[in-house]
Amino acid sequence: YQEDAGMAMRKSHENPYIKELYNEFLGEAGGPMSHELLHTHYHPR
Repeated sequence: YQEDAGMAMRKSHENPYIKELYNEFLGEAGGPMSHELLHTHYHPR
């Protein structure tokens, strides 16, 4: 936490790189493309 406190980009939703990723490729947050690529699915073994 102390390392994060001194960083310029602390909030992912304010990160310009993340904003560009969503605008250019993923679409809306929680949308089908972002859900398919970014969410983890667990399966019982």
